[in-house]
Formats: sequence, structure tokens, C-alpha cells
Amino acid sequence: MQTWPFWLAGIAIGGFVPLFALLSGKALGVSSGYAEACSLGKPAGNERWKLWFALGLPLGGLAGALATGGFDVAASSSAIAEQFHVHGTAQYLLLAVGGALVGYGARMAGGCTSGHSIVGIALGAKSSVVATIGFMIGGFAATWLLIALAGGVA
Repeated sequence: MQTWPFWLAGIAIGGFVPLFALLSGKALGVSSGYAEACSLGKPAGNERWKLWFALGLPLGGLAGALATGGFDVAASSSAIAEQFHVHGTAQYLLLAVGGALVGYGARMAGGCTSGHSIVGIALGAKSSVVATIGFMIGGFAATWLLIALAGGVA
């Protein structure tokens, strides 16, 4: 399977985000799509498109995987089981709790890492530059901690 070079994908995303904002007057973001999912009991407003955008990401990935011959759900989670000896239901619980914490943090920070780092910076938001620096520092610290807990890099 041939994938896009990282730099071409970066140019495509980096070009699309400001173009979308210019043409629609709206910021493209994923965490606000999940907020729309939480408000499904309310009448649909003019931001309901964000829900369909957020749902389209995993569904598009699934369609792409199926078009190329399938996928392996357990492949990414098996690394957790091997490194931290977490298996079965505990493994999925750990992933669910981690996902919930990421979602909560994204809403508290006014957007997710991608939202701030791609959309916010592309739109010139100084707060997104600060948030991205914080994400990077936190990511490096968490990586170093996990490597230390796992006993080093294999």
C-alpha cells in the first residue's frame, strides 16, 4: 500500500484549514464535534455539521481500511499489553479512561491538540501557540516517564 509522504499530507492539511476558514468563516475542529454529539437531545443548530465531520473521521478511516483489505483492531492496543502487562478488559478500560481524560482536557483547554496546533496557529491565535508548547512539554514528559516505567526502550 502506498501512503502519502508526510510533507504532502502536512501541506494539504495546512492549506485546507485556513482556506476552509476563509471560505466558510468557521474554524475546523474535532473536539467541538464531540460537544455536538453530547447535545444531540437539543434541536439541531447551525453547528451540527461539526458532528458529521467528527463522525466522518473514523468512518472514513474504516472505509479506507476496508478498501485496502481490512484492518487489525488489536494491533495498536497490543503494545500496551506487552509493555505494561495489562490484558483483556483492563486494557480496554485503560484505553477508555485515557480517551475520556483526553476529551475532558480538550474541552477544558478550548480545543484538542490538533485544533490548537493546526487550526489555532493557522488562524494566528497566540493562545494556541502557548497551548501547543504546553502539549509538547507534557508529551515529552509523559513519554520519558513511560519509557522509565517500562524499563527503557527495547
